Amino acid sequence: MHTENGFYEEDKVKQFEVIFKTHYRKLTLFANRFTNDLTISEEIVADVFTTLWEKREEIVFKNPAPFYLFKMVQNRCLNYLKHQKIENLYIKYLERNNLFDEMLTAVDNGYEGKELTNQINDAINKLPEKSKQVFMLSRFNHLKYREIADLLDISPKTVERHMSIALEKLRQNLKKLTYFLFF
Repeated sequence: MHTENGFYEEDKVKQFEVIFKTHYRKLTLFANRFTNDLTISEEIVADVFTTLWEKREEIVFKNPAPFYLFKMVQNRCLNYLKHQKIENLYIKYLERNNLFDEMLTAVDNGYEGKELTNQINDAINKLPEKSKQVFMLSRFNHLKYREIADLLDISPKTVERHMSIALEKLRQNLKKLTYFLFF
């Protein structure tokens, strides 16, 4: 099949494969400099290549222009980081105003509420054991960091670290849920 700009479709496929194989790893490592999360970096780069593939009829592959690819990845990373900042602000807002527990209580009604509660409970159950224990003592038993530290025979700094881990993991696992609740 001959395309409008004179390239055969199979030539475009081969060119795309070469571009993918040549640049995927470098782009993923580049994205990881922004996100500090290899899985997210791989998703961003995969998204860039998906866009590139979808627009293959519009793009001339004669000169793969790594600069163009790196710029696409950089822009997607920056958009991701902006989105993360908004999510983090929302979670901090919930924590600061003690709305996280209220949200759990509020969604406990009806089918959708039960589904949301299940998702939150699943996310909590996926936490590393010590972080889960610290999170539950803080959020459900309303203990202060010092009290948790004394109870678990660890330092308050360790409690703080486990809370940070728990909140980050919850944020990642509840990404769609927080977006839904935010709007």
